[in-house]
Parts: sequence; C-alpha cells; structure tokens
Amino acid sequence: MALNGKTAILSGAGAGIGAATARRFSQEGANLALIDLDEEALANTERDCRKGEGSLLTVCDDASNPDAMDGLIAETIARFGQIDILVNNAVYRVHKPFLEITHEEFQRSLEVNVTSYYFFAQKVVPHMIEAGGGSIINLSSTFGFVGSPGLSPYCISKGAVANMTRTLALELAENNIRVNAVAPGPIETEGMRALIEKDPKVLEMRLADVPFHRLGKPEEIARVCLFLAGDASSFVSGHNLVADGGFLTH
Repeated sequence: MALNGKTAILSGAGAGIGAATARRFSQEGANLALIDLDEEALANTERDCRKGEGSLLTVCDDASNPDAMDGLIAETIARFGQIDILVNNAVYRVHKPFLEITHEEFQRSLEVNVTSYYFFAQKVVPHMIEAGGGSIINLSSTFGFVGSPGLSPYCISKGAVANMTRTLALELAENNIRVNAVAPGPIETEGMRALIEKDPKVLEMRLADVPFHRLGKPEEIARVCLFLAGDASSFVSGHNLVADGGFLTH
C-alpha cells in the first residue's frame, strides 16, 4: 500500500474530489484526519473510509477557521504522532456575473480558496519538518489558467493557488517538503450534477472543449492526488498537474 504508515490531513473531505481522495488514501493505508463543514457529507465519507486500512478522525468545522485548523492539527498529532501529507481541498464557489458579486462573496472566496490553504500549510509544516519531510497538495483548477463567465472570484482564487504552490515549493524544498497542485477540468461532482439538473445546457457547454467528450470522475483526480502524495513523485515539486481530459490543449 502506497501510503501505509503515513498520516494525511484533508480539508473539504465531505464530497466530490475530497471524499474520493479520502477513500483512496484510506485504501492505501493512510491514517486520515478529515475536516468539512457539512456534517452529513462528512459522516458519509467517514463511513466509507472505515472500510480502509488506516485509522481515522473527523472534525465538522469550517476549514478556513484558524481555531479549527489548530484543533485538527493538535488532535492529529495526539492521535497519530506525525503529519506527512496535507491536501488543501476546501472550496467556496459562487456563480454570478461579475457586476453582481458582493464584497462579502469575494472575500469569502479568498478566505476559503486561498487563505485557508496558505495557513493550513503554515501550521502543518513544522510537524512535517519534525517528521523529516512531507507532501502538500493544493487543489487548483483549469480555471486558474483560463477564465470562465460567472466564476470570476473562483478563477481569481485558483490562479492564486497555482502561484502559491510554486513559491511554497521553492521555499520549503530545503525541508524536504514537496508542494504541488492538481488542476482538474470538469469533474462529475455533486455540485456539477446539481448545476446540470438546474440547466442541462451546462453539460454541453462544459464538454464543448474537452477532447474526451466526458466529465472526469472524482476517483480519477484522487489517483492524481495519490501520485503526488506518495514516493512515486519524490522528485516532483512546484508542479501544477493538469487533469482535464485535454481541456487546456486548445
């Protein structure tokens, strides 16, 4: 098992890519510390992960809350003794035209999608140094490289994640800590399905520039996260790994 004996913290673990990654890491033997604001969704992920090989703890709280970060990290160290992997996956996404975005919505996008990633990493890194190294994985997006109507705060925040990943990778290399990002294309998450149910044209629009002509599966992104978390990617750092079915090829 690729992550046997490793301990991973995952934010936004209740659904979609976060839940799929938690399940995969559990199957690969990792001890997991999961945080999500949705109690029911987190409970579902916890139930699935109980079938895996590693041990598990969960916290229902806002991953952008510094006190919640501190509490989860302290509990993780008390329970497992070390932290080897951090997956920053919490997300806030608002669908509105640029002229209708409020100051609060924009600030919340930055708070969850950027600030929480930065400070979760800052709080975890001392424990990774103590463990001899580690892997930080930030969830970015293809919309961190291109724009999309109605998603301006999300696109801006994911562009910030891409460059945050590069600069932290540079600064933390001397501590044997790798920092990478995953940039998914359109993925069949619960949120995507809800959008398609509301407006079937969303599916046609999202697939128009995907050469594979299908949505990706959360499990496919989880496998990318597994690669970046484990020893198979030991010489990979500062990379934004695009998994988009070819969306960015044209």
